[in-house]
Amino acid sequence: MPAALAASHGDRAPVVTGEFRLGDVRHITASSQPLREELGWKPQVTFAEGMAEFAAAPLRAG
Repeated sequence: MPAALAASHGDRAPVVTGEFRLGDVRHITASSQPLREELGWKPQVTFAEGMAEFAAAPLRAG
């Protein structure tokens, strides 16, 4: 995913060192398969379209 985000922003892919910083989330997994199977859900945009929109979105202070 970092490479897709970088490509959407017109930048080069990050260098992955395998190291982590204190406080980094080490593993995240998610699947839309249950939504697809149980509810018939389908995404409205492709992964690449979503990454491009995310890369171009203005930062928001919370």
